[in-house]
Amino acid sequence: MTQPHDTLSAALEAPKPKRSFAPSIASVLAVIAIAAAAGVWLYQQQATQAMQADVARQLAQHAQHAADVAAREAALTERLRTLERELAQVSGKQAVAQAQQATLATLYDALTRSETQRVLTDLEQTLSFASQQLQLAGNVASALVGLETVQNKLAELDRPELIPVRQAVARDVDRLKTLPYLDVVGISAKLDSLVGTIDKLPLAVDGYHHPAAPSPQADTRNWFERLGSELWGELRQLVRIREMDKPEAMLLTPEQAFFLRENVKLRLLDARTALLLRNEGAFRADLKAADLYLANYFDNNAPETRNTQRTLAELSQQTLAMQLPSLAESLAAIRNARVSTREVQP
Repeated sequence: MTQPHDTLSAALEAPKPKRSFAPSIASVLAVIAIAAAAGVWLYQQQATQAMQADVARQLAQHAQHAADVAAREAALTERLRTLERELAQVSGKQAVAQAQQATLATLYDALTRSETQRVLTDLEQTLSFASQQLQLAGNVASALVGLETVQNKLAELDRPELIPVRQAVARDVDRLKTLPYLDVVGISAKLDSLVGTIDKLPLAVDGYHHPAAPSPQADTRNWFERLGSELWGELRQLVRIREMDKPEAMLLTPEQAFFLRENVKLRLLDARTALLLRNEGAFRADLKAADLYLANYFDNNAPETRNTQRTLAELSQQTLAMQLPSLAESLAAIRNARVSTREVQP
């Protein structure tokens, strides 16, 4: 229900003008400015957020990189510690190995010097034997063999302190090689062969008891002539008269003939002993005595006797006397080496 005063006042009031909603330029500019500011602000917010996200991503990457670096540093530190421990162990083992090597070197040196002493002792005995063979028996070949054996042993040792010994032995070897060669073995073999043939040589008395049979010839005679010749030959055998130029050879009994052969053998054996001793006078005298026995008591017409006499004549031409060097230099050098090695032995 409408009240009266409201209607009256409303009727008395002047009519109000109607509002116009047309925008003004200022309002449009203000709206544009506000919109621009809002856009700028939104852009700035987005840019800021993007920058923050980028910064956060870079920080995260740097943090991850720093973590990786820290992990690698920790691994390197642990590896370094492990290497230090291994190095300490290797150093300890190296020290132990060096100590063992020094001990082994000392033992090896001691053993080597002991071995050198033993070898030098054996070589001195070898040289002494070679010197005896050279001076007493004149066996140059045996002495050379001994010296060459010593040379080989010294070459196997190959120790610097034994160089003077090797030089002395080499000089003695050169001196022995320049000596004229005497075939002692060959001459001894010939003498032994002669000793073996003495029992087979015919004596002079054997030639008289068993005359040589006539050489067979073609017989052109008839049967009666041959029979008469044989009968005459048998009759001539009953009584024989011969001229004896060696009557003492015909008086030998079988027992004397045995001792005669033994005497010839002894003379030949004495000649071999004189050969080994380089006693040229005794050697020639024994050969001459054996040749006289052959000439006086053996059948000189037998080929075996002539061959034996020819061999004795050839052997008598051998020259045994020669100036043999001694091995004193090598013996002195090896003895000095033994003394020197013993003095420096630990």
